[in-house]
Amino acid sequence: MKNFKITFLVAQHEFRVFQENGLKIFVLFFILVLLGVLGSNYVQLGTAWVKNREAKELIDREWKNQDRGNHSAAHWGTFLFKPVSYLSLLESGTQIYSENYYRVEAHKRPQIHTYRLPDLEAFMRKPDLNTAFFFLWLVPLFVIGLGFSSISSEREKGFLKLLSVQGASFGHLVTGKFIALYLAVLLFTIPPSLVIIAGLIFENEPVNHLLRALCWLGLYAVYFFLISGVVLLISAFSRSSWASLMTNITLWILCVLLIPKFSSSAADGKYPLTSYHEFEHQVKTGFDKGLNNDGPYTTRSEVYLKQHLKEFKVDNISQLPENIRFALDLIQAEAYESKVHRFYSEKIEEKFKQQQKFMDYMGIINPFLAVRQLSMGLAGTDVYHHIDFFNKAETYRNDMMNRLNKRELELAVSDKAKMSNRDFYNSLPDFRYEYPSVGNVLRHHVTAVLSLLLWIILLILSFRFIIKRNYFLSYEG
Repeated sequence: MKNFKITFLVAQHEFRVFQENGLKIFVLFFILVLLGVLGSNYVQLGTAWVKNREAKELIDREWKNQDRGNHSAAHWGTFLFKPVSYLSLLESGTQIYSENYYRVEAHKRPQIHTYRLPDLEAFMRKPDLNTAFFFLWLVPLFVIGLGFSSISSEREKGFLKLLSVQGASFGHLVTGKFIALYLAVLLFTIPPSLVIIAGLIFENEPVNHLLRALCWLGLYAVYFFLISGVVLLISAFSRSSWASLMTNITLWILCVLLIPKFSSSAADGKYPLTSYHEFEHQVKTGFDKGLNNDGPYTTRSEVYLKQHLKEFKVDNISQLPENIRFALDLIQAEAYESKVHRFYSEKIEEKFKQQQKFMDYMGIINPFLAVRQLSMGLAGTDVYHHIDFFNKAETYRNDMMNRLNKRELELAVSDKAKMSNRDFYNSLPDFRYEYPSVGNVLRHHVTAVLSLLLWIILLILSFRFIIKRNYFLSYEG
């Protein structure tokens, strides 16, 4: 009980010092600027949501009300839209580089790297102005400003020696100052966090999105815990406040600016993506010549048509009516083209995943990277979500083309269609994209999660070490 009382008194005194040094002004300024940015981004996002909805309604109405034939409709195509989520107010991530729509068209497919996301983390060096920018980049500077002299200044004034004489330990001092610094940091973030949660509830975002937002805020609570601890640890080991400040600023530059730049360049160089034109050439060659031992296009077509001879009660391909042969060829060509496209797309996806794993592993060296990876993942704006939307849209596209081609065959067999073109297009299911669960996000960034746990353990062990071995620290001013 006595230990707790001493620690509480230290924390209370330290917090009062923060207030005397203008903590309230800094907090008020930070919150007003952040809320202003949030408000501006909210308005822009609302406008984007309206445009997205209007475009979707127009495209859907045009598609469902058309009276074109199946083949013509397939070439006319349509668009699939990724829904606008207010989670992007937290972190824009790769969203400014990737598409939010997917073009559906016969014999043509968008490429997963149409917008190549060049230089994987270019946005790390030129971040978008959003909540993550303030939390990830600016809050550490405020923490440094508040805590760089917390312990070093006490040594300079000889207060540590006086403290030991009065029966208080170095552990009381460190713990109390950490509590005060961490609470001061939370003052910067709790009001904006409450506004964000209230905004997501007001916008009727799905429960999955609210859970993501809560995990996102929890992630930054851990990040601020680490930053506060590291700043105090440096202050404890520094013999002067000036040395502590210079060390903290150097570390901020290294972790926030230099290592991310090196890591992104290394990831892009170690796992380079196939160029757009090379990918197109691979798909075309794979379709014409076949994958592995599938054979060229003409051979595959003949094999497929021969499989359906009995179905149409003929002995050879030449006896098949031309319209039936055409419909069957459409079905097999579309299916094989999907197979080839998926084969080469998976290679691109693997490159993206390797880049992401590399960045996650770099989080072991630099927790800033681990937090950034998880921040984008929980906000639904990382590469994983870009690939997820692309794959779900591609699956929908392939299913739609398969339905159109099968109907083409039905019409070739019988001129009497079961339903009109317009009714058929209206019967096709709508595309609805849903974000993966939080569990899926964490499974894709297990290394980043484990690296943060490792850093927390190392920080706690470091404080226990300096508290137990406080004779390493000079009590003289």
